[in-house]
Amino acid sequence: MKYLFIITMLVCSSASAEPVTLVSGQGQKVLIELYTSEGCSSCPPAEKYLNTYRHNKELWHTYIPVAFHVDYWDYIGWKDRFASPSFSTRQRQHARERNVRSVYTPSFMVNGAGWQPGWFGNKAPNVKSAISGKLNVTINEKQLTASYVSPVEQENDLRLHIALLGMDLVSHINAGENRDRTLPHDFVVIGFKTIRSHDGEWQTLLPELHFSETEASAIAVWVTQNHSLKPLQAVGGYL
Repeated sequence: MKYLFIITMLVCSSASAEPVTLVSGQGQKVLIELYTSEGCSSCPPAEKYLNTYRHNKELWHTYIPVAFHVDYWDYIGWKDRFASPSFSTRQRQHARERNVRSVYTPSFMVNGAGWQPGWFGNKAPNVKSAISGKLNVTINEKQLTASYVSPVEQENDLRLHIALLGMDLVSHINAGENRDRTLPHDFVVIGFKTIRSHDGEWQTLLPELHFSETEASAIAVWVTQNHSLKPLQAVGGYL
């Protein structure tokens, strides 16, 4: 029994180290970005809506949800532990590119354009899938390799965006606008980096976690032109 236990542990350890491969196909995936804050009283319904994608049969196949927690509401009494100043900067860049009219929370971006889901029902973005090229991503432990092939000739000055996502996170809020509320979170960006390429090929380490109290459960990766936040193609999946 002792030897059987050792063999079983070795097999499980080997299986857990298997590389993860994500392939987009040619049709464009739907990247849903939510800009949110635990200090914003209007944000919990938006996050509850985003959390429903956890049970959507098209999760990762069609929809790639990510929640960027911004820090510009921290001053009103509650510091959002998932927030990063770089996410606030990213949202402002969307506004500078005129992808959205202004900076506010909660704010949804769908494939780089502002989107309103109404009253946060079960409405999903109605986006026509275009032929957008193929994005291949492989994660082997902490190493990530990626390649993107465009369906049309274009400038290959590209940028890869890598978001590590925390799932099943819960915060008990004891100050600020959401005082005494318990907030569940999924698809929270807890590690993020971007890398430039001139040939559609990338090899890099996974981003460091800016929130290290949990492990990343999923990943979202997308590619854009270097000077734009509009995604050309995206992939996502559980780790």
